[in-house]
Amino acid sequence: MSQRKIKEHEQTINYAMLSLFQYLASIMVILLHCQRLFGNEAMHFIQKSLFGRMAVPFFLISSAFLLKASLAKKKDIGQYVRRILKQYLFWSVLYLPYALTYFWSLPVKKYYAPLAMVAGFLYVGLCYQLWYIPAYLLGLWIVHFLYKKLDIKWTVIILSLLYLIGAVETYYAYFTNSWLTHLYDGYARFFFSTRNGLFYAPIFILMGYVLYDYWQSDLFKKYPIRKLLLATILLGVDGWIVFINQGVDKNFFLALLPFSIFLVNAVLRTEVGKKWNLYHLKKLSVLYFFLHPIFIESSFYLLQEASMSKEDKGKIVFVLTLILTQLTAEGILMIRKSMFKKREQAHIKIN
Repeated sequence: MSQRKIKEHEQTINYAMLSLFQYLASIMVILLHCQRLFGNEAMHFIQKSLFGRMAVPFFLISSAFLLKASLAKKKDIGQYVRRILKQYLFWSVLYLPYALTYFWSLPVKKYYAPLAMVAGFLYVGLCYQLWYIPAYLLGLWIVHFLYKKLDIKWTVIILSLLYLIGAVETYYAYFTNSWLTHLYDGYARFFFSTRNGLFYAPIFILMGYVLYDYWQSDLFKKYPIRKLLLATILLGVDGWIVFINQGVDKNFFLALLPFSIFLVNAVLRTEVGKKWNLYHLKKLSVLYFFLHPIFIESSFYLLQEASMSKEDKGKIVFVLTLILTQLTAEGILMIRKSMFKKREQAHIKIN
C-alpha cells in the first residue's frame, strides 16, 4: 500500500473513540464474568448474552485492523506476536495458582495436573479470560495462511463456514438429536467449546483486515450509521430467536458478524471527539482485561456466606471489581511511567 493511502487512513480514523469503545468493551467483559446482575430472564439474557458478547468481536476486529495498518507500514509481525506471547506468559504465570486450585477442585486424578496446565496454556488459558490470547494468535495464523494461499472470496467462504460450524453450540436447541448436535457433542467432550481460534476468532480477524483494505469502498464509506442501525436490528431479532430456544452457550450469534464490523467501522469514522486524547483509556482497557478476575474471584469468596440473591451479589462484585481494578491499573501505569522516566534520565546521563 502506498504512503499516500496510509496517510489517508490515518487522517480519517478516530483513534480517540476507538480507545473509548475498547475501554467500554473491557467493562462489558467484567459484567459478563460477574455471573448474574438481573433477576428477570430477558434482562439477564440481554446483558450477558447480547451486550456481553459484543466485546470480544470488537477487540478482535479493532486489533486486526490496527495490525494491518502496522503491516502496511512494513512493520514486523514477528515482533508483534513475540510481544503478545511475552505478555501472555507473564499473566499465565501469575494465574498459575488459580489454575491449580481450580484443577484440584475437579474429580480428576492429580497426576494429570502438568498435562492440564500445558493444555490450559495452549488452548483455554490458565484463567477464564486468557482463552482470548491463544485464540487470537491461532486465528491470526489461519488468516495469514489463507490470505497467502487463496483469494479474499475463498478466505471469506472458508472462515464463514468455520463460524457456522461453531454456531451449532448457540443454535443447539434447534438441531437437537441431529447429526450436527451429535458431532458437536463428540467435539465438546474433548475441546469443551467451539469458542476458540479455529471456529470463532478467524472470521473477526479477517473482518479487521477487510475493513482496512477496503476502507474507501462504498460498503464501509457510505451511510455507516444506517448500516450499524440495520445490523443492530438484525442482532436483536437473532437474539430473540436464541432467547426463546437457548442452546449450549451463546457465543456465536450469526447477526454478530455484520453488527461487529459495522460497529467498528462507525466508531472509526465518527467525527465525535476525534481530537480528544483518550489513549489512557486504551491502556486501562488492556489492564482491565488481565486484572479483573483477581478481584471478581476475591469478591465472590468474601461474599460466599452472605445471604443475598445472586443478582445482588453480582452487582456488589461488579462495583468492587470495577473500583479495585481501576485503582490497581492506575497504580501499575504510574509505576510504568516512573520506571520509563528513570530509564530515560539514565540514558541521557550516559550520553
